[in-house]
Amino acid sequence: MGPNYTQEQVDDLIARFLSGNISAEEQKLLEHWINALAENRSYFLQLREVWQATAPSGAYDTTAAWDSMQYRTAIAPPMVVNRWKYYFRVAASYTLPFLIGGGLVYAWSSLKKENSNNAMVTVTSPKGATTKIELSDGTEVWLNAGSKLQYAQSYNLRGREVKLEGEAFFKVHTNAQKPFTVRASDLRILALGTSFNVKAYPEDKTVVTTLVDGEVKIDGSKTTTPFGLMMKPHQHVVYKKPLTTNDSEHMKIPASNGDSSTAAPIESREVNNTEIYTAWKDGNWIVAAQTMEELAVTMERRFNVKVIFKEQELKEYRFSGTFRQETLEQVLNILKLTAPLKYTIDKGVVTLAVDNELKEKYIKAFKTR
Repeated sequence: MGPNYTQEQVDDLIARFLSGNISAEEQKLLEHWINALAENRSYFLQLREVWQATAPSGAYDTTAAWDSMQYRTAIAPPMVVNRWKYYFRVAASYTLPFLIGGGLVYAWSSLKKENSNNAMVTVTSPKGATTKIELSDGTEVWLNAGSKLQYAQSYNLRGREVKLEGEAFFKVHTNAQKPFTVRASDLRILALGTSFNVKAYPEDKTVVTTLVDGEVKIDGSKTTTPFGLMMKPHQHVVYKKPLTTNDSEHMKIPASNGDSSTAAPIESREVNNTEIYTAWKDGNWIVAAQTMEELAVTMERRFNVKVIFKEQELKEYRFSGTFRQETLEQVLNILKLTAPLKYTIDKGVVTLAVDNELKEKYIKAFKTR
């Protein structure tokens, strides 16, 4: 069983983790134990399966669920069965973690009842982290920082639909009878066996879809300007969300007078290198002529910080390059190579200001060219 934990200590750690009541120190101990032996990981995953099967309502027969799993897997000696039956009985409400190999990433999800009594699973990837999960049909999903994915507990029984807030890369398992559907803002994105990226943060003014391979159909029939589009590999589509009243006032755009000749809500183009839009899932960050203001938004999500600009002019500087696993300070120091900025980091707040001395050096360097 090693490391040197007793069976009771291990079970207690797993129960704390599954119920969401584990401390950071205890979680490290559990990770160490899981990584020690393949049989430890198997034990954990099988217990997690039983835990996930235990519905939040009291109507579920937890004893029968455990007995069924015990019969199929024989994962625990008799002396721990009663203890685990107790753990399952008291799990009236709980969070469900997904354990992903390759760096052990934990995505916390919860079950909540809808009016239809069809429980929904919510998987959240916090700011400062990316998360990979595998759905019951074999579809793989990578969630970017600050993203949320929802789907019915009955997923893959009659259909395959998920709702996305944030950014995700999907590698869809082929099933011609059950198209895979992503609901993002007021769009429905339908796919069979394919790989594609969707960026749909609620605070963004666009929904961006990038198709790596396969075919994807974007259904915009529920938008204010209905449209439909069948995407081809290496196609990059940007859907512009309708302006709100606040947006119109801020941008000094007059309200619509009912003229039907509005601009198309989408922009489409072919991209040779789709990795620009998908590299984040591998821990990389490719930037192509983005302003410092745009970079700041990604920086806040990627590193779980707040970015403040002391001067407006800094927002307009543009940058292109690739960050590979760099820390926040390493990223900022790289940005200093092309922009005259200085920074401070204090309690999760990054303050960017113009470095006038560095600015003078840049001006002189350009004049001598």
